[in-house]
Amino acid sequence: MFGGNKKHILADGKQALAVVTDVEYAKVAGMTVARNYNYKLKLTMMVRPEGEAPFEACYSDYFPQYSQPQTGAEFWVRYDPSDPSQIELDLEQIAKDNAAFDAQVAAQSASAVPADLAANGILGRGAVVDVQKTQVGPLINCSVTVGVRLVDGSDPYRATCNIPLAPPQADQLVAGSTFVTVRADAHDHSRIAISLTEETPVVTISDPRALEPPARALRDGRSCRVKVISHQRQWLQTPTGEEIYAIKVRVDYDNSEFQINQPVPAASAAALQDGMEFAAKRLVAEPNVLAIDWAPAAATTPVA
Repeated sequence: MFGGNKKHILADGKQALAVVTDVEYAKVAGMTVARNYNYKLKLTMMVRPEGEAPFEACYSDYFPQYSQPQTGAEFWVRYDPSDPSQIELDLEQIAKDNAAFDAQVAAQSASAVPADLAANGILGRGAVVDVQKTQVGPLINCSVTVGVRLVDGSDPYRATCNIPLAPPQADQLVAGSTFVTVRADAHDHSRIAISLTEETPVVTISDPRALEPPARALRDGRSCRVKVISHQRQWLQTPTGEEIYAIKVRVDYDNSEFQINQPVPAASAAALQDGMEFAAKRLVAEPNVLAIDWAPAAATTPVA
């Protein structure tokens, strides 16, 4: 049993999040208890252990004059399971959370889009093709190469920029699967910045190399059926407004698997789900050129 031993509670107690429900100044003979401008407060807290019933407990300690807890404040605590009235602030966890928050604030400040690009830069969609990450203090400096397509319809190109991020944000940058919002200098498209605060735009493309293969497959291909293994938005669309998806498919008659990039009509977008089966057409002479035929019938769920 821990009793009231602070060290035992911090070492062996259970962790929980607690909300301050009341704050009182400790008083002796009617006088507020203070020490070096730190005031002793009694906090009434509602402790909420994960998966267990919440309970009320009290905690007293000295707090600086200008950083005193208020009602509604949340703290990590540790409590004695055999005597839940015994709690201590989990200062180690609180320090970790504060450090993570400070790193996030620093990252947001350091990664802000330059003022001229934020005001006048051309918005675009970037596909991450390479990322090099270097630890710099609490942040990760990411040198990111992206395939850029701008909303002004200019030719696609690659560009590299640097952006400092908090570790959780840096982990989300993965070559080959991550898309980002970019702002490009109108006078020098090679100068770009990644924007973390703007939605990635869907860019209209007219490149025949991207649009003709599925059209040829639908016109000249052999009928087959495919199962969707996975799919991902590309933030691209045809001139008629159909969004283009990267779709990994498995062909029924030979079980071959490969990825296609195909426009999806708005009316069919909801049916495009992993595991669904569709009618398709495939070019015999170019077996990796295949297109799902959205016209004949709705998708079906394959029988296991």
